[in-house]
Amino acid sequence: MMDRITVKTPTWIVPVTMVALICGFLIVFAAQSKGESVSGRSSDSFFGSRDAQPNYGLSLDEKDAEIAKLREDITKLQNGLADQSRQSNVLNESLQEAKLLAGLTRVEGPGIEIILRDSDRRTDDPFIREQLVIHDIDVLRTVNELWASGAEAISVNSKRISISTSFRCEGPVIYVGRTPISSPVVIRAVGDPDTLHGALTMQGRYLDEVRVNDPAMVEVRKMERMILPAYSGSTEFSYAKPTTANE
Repeated sequence: MMDRITVKTPTWIVPVTMVALICGFLIVFAAQSKGESVSGRSSDSFFGSRDAQPNYGLSLDEKDAEIAKLREDITKLQNGLADQSRQSNVLNESLQEAKLLAGLTRVEGPGIEIILRDSDRRTDDPFIREQLVIHDIDVLRTVNELWASGAEAISVNSKRISISTSFRCEGPVIYVGRTPISSPVVIRAVGDPDTLHGALTMQGRYLDEVRVNDPAMVEVRKMERMILPAYSGSTEFSYAKPTTANE
C-alpha cells in the first residue's frame, strides 16, 4: 500500500556543502598568505637585502589569480545549488499537481452538496417500495454526472472518491470502496457552484428521476466553501506499470 509519497533528500547536498567549505577555507588561507608576502616585501626594503629574504612562493599577482579562481568556483557552486533548487521546486510542483489529480491531497473550495435519503413513504407495492430506497446505482450515477459537469473533487459521506472507487450494494448497505454507508448519503463536489447546481437539477437529469418517486429524497444546495478529505484507500497497482513503449 502506498498511501504516502515521500521525497528523499537529494544526495548532492552533502558533497556540494563540503566543497564549498573547502573553497572558503582556501580563500582565507590564500588571503593570509598574501598578507605575509606583503610583510616580507616591506622588510626587504627596510633592510636593503631583498635577495637574503626567503622565497615566499606565489607572487601577489599569482595569489590574486588563485583567489579569483576560488571565488569563481564558489560562484559556480552557488549557481549549481540555485539550479538544483529550481529543479527541486519544479519537481515538487509537479508532484503536488499529481497528488491533487489523484485525490491524495485535502482540498477546499466552493461547490455543491447533494443529500440522497430514503423516502418516508409507505407502500405495499414492492416495485415502488424499491424505488423509495437509495441504492448504489443512485450514488454512482450522481457521481458520474458530477464528473461530467466539471467537478474537480468529490467525496461521499466524507470519503474521497478516486478513479478506482467502486460502489455496490449488499442488502440495505451501500459500500463506497470497502466502506459501508447508509442513508442519508451526502455527496460533496468542489467546482463551479452555478454550473454544478444547474447540471444536477436540470429537468430530465438522473436526480429528476429520483424526485419523481418522492421529492424529499433529493436535496441540492450551493456551498461557498467546503473541505474534502484526501483519498485514504490503496494506491498500489499490481499489474499496471509505467512504460515508454510506443505501441
